[in-house]
Amino acid sequence: MTSDEETPDTDGERRRGRPRNPAIDDAALTAARELLAEAGWDQTTMVAIAERAGVGKPALYRRWPSKTHLVFEAIFGWVDDAPPVADAADPSEWIRRSCAYSLELFGRPEVKAALPGLLAAFRDREDLLTALWTDFGGPGVGMLADTLRRGGVAPGRGEHDTAALDAQATMLFIVGGSMVLRLLMPDDAAEPLADRMPAILTGGVVR
Repeated sequence: MTSDEETPDTDGERRRGRPRNPAIDDAALTAARELLAEAGWDQTTMVAIAERAGVGKPALYRRWPSKTHLVFEAIFGWVDDAPPVADAADPSEWIRRSCAYSLELFGRPEVKAALPGLLAAFRDREDLLTALWTDFGGPGVGMLADTLRRGGVAPGRGEHDTAALDAQATMLFIVGGSMVLRLLMPDDAAEPLADRMPAILTGGVVR
């Protein structure tokens, strides 16, 4: 056992919630990202993560119920102080920034390695799918909807909130397109398409 591993003997309350030592969390999440990039999804096991992070496997399971949850947090759980689209002046700028951010994110080696396993796990992990949409994508969708309303591009709130629908659809196109582009296409073929994505989406949303 490593010196920083937490056990029920050191703090009985840790059985009932997430542990209080953020150093273990940080070490485990960093180890998961490193292993994904180096060895891929199958070799990124809880045992391997614990060994790389220098903690005991029980410490991981007190924080995450499965490898899927740990990996999900490692690649999607962190957020910046402000989303990259927070101060976008108009819908066109929001789309350009969102495309750039999503294409960069899904191009990271650890994310590309994790996505096939995570996508398969989403079938049985509705909680993670909900978290991906509401926590990761939700704030940006709300910002775009507000921007569309302010600019008069789409009707405001109500029974038919076109602004909200357009924002959600735009996010789906950006996230889905970026994911497929990075997973299935070599970089030399992907880049010309990536360069065209903002213009195509802007033409459909900004009328």
